[in-house]
Amino acid sequence: MERLLSGCAMGIVALSMVTTPVAYAQDAIKVGLILPSYDQIRWQNGDQPCFEAEAEKLGMDVSTVASQMSESVQASQVENMLTQGIDVLVLRPVNAAASQGLVRMANRANVPVVAYDSLPLNADVAAFVARDAIAMAVEIAEAAVKAQPKGNYILALGDEGTNVAVEERTGYYQVLQPFLDSGAIKIVSEQYNKGWSSESSRAQVENGLTKANNDVVAVLAGNDGTAYGAIQALQAQGLAGKVWVNGVDAEPRAQELITQGDLTLSNFTDYCQSGQEAARIAKKLVTGEELGLTATFNNGLKDVPWFQVDKFNVTKDNLPELQESMSWWFKKP
Repeated sequence: MERLLSGCAMGIVALSMVTTPVAYAQDAIKVGLILPSYDQIRWQNGDQPCFEAEAEKLGMDVSTVASQMSESVQASQVENMLTQGIDVLVLRPVNAAASQGLVRMANRANVPVVAYDSLPLNADVAAFVARDAIAMAVEIAEAAVKAQPKGNYILALGDEGTNVAVEERTGYYQVLQPFLDSGAIKIVSEQYNKGWSSESSRAQVENGLTKANNDVVAVLAGNDGTAYGAIQALQAQGLAGKVWVNGVDAEPRAQELITQGDLTLSNFTDYCQSGQEAARIAKKLVTGEELGLTATFNNGLKDVPWFQVDKFNVTKDNLPELQESMSWWFKKP
């Protein structure tokens, strides 16, 4: 594979439960990392340890918190970090559409903000580190229509409050629209699922199956969590493994379901690359170095410099190779 882990495999297991904040010299750059929650294992086992390891290498003092998927908790955390005197903030907003106030709060304190994984809208963000969610969804949907070019589809999307979920829908429709126009594919259920809830997506897919008399050929899900709910609904009807289903994140549970045949694929983002690059960008913003980013993403206010993180579909075919080349995430059974 071309996508090899760059420098984070060593020591990641030991670092996966790092206690923060980490102690450094008093004159170290202070960076705050705010994650949305620990509900998805990627945050604590992928993004956080790789960010902290790279920040330590760069001599930065890191404080990391998770927001319990609560906008009010996240607002308090931003305020507390600014009071503590951080030099730069790396923020994965709980609700991108409603996070302008958090960015303004940091801007007023002259603290640059690196948007992580999801981009605050209409806000003066200094940089953005994330996969291209539209391109990711296109890659997923192309695999779906190749396998199932006709029939009833369900779209079990993620949380509408994140640009990721909205962009995934855009990417799905870029591929599906010609099939919808021709009548080859029909969407029998489409829904955003708040908090990327497995229970919500399970209920949605149950209702979609009832509406279609169980005649469904594919479920396009927003992430692994919504895919788990979809698979539970399919299992109850004896359809698991017969209906094409995707996830996003390639969590360990998703890897098991891919091996079992209940999940067709899951798109993986190189969380370690993401965390490392966010730490490097954070330091550059404080020291005044050039970011060296050529891509941009318009958030409604400005074209934000954008580092595009590697992503690719994980299937039963390439999983054994990934278990060798990226063993920090892909574990052998």
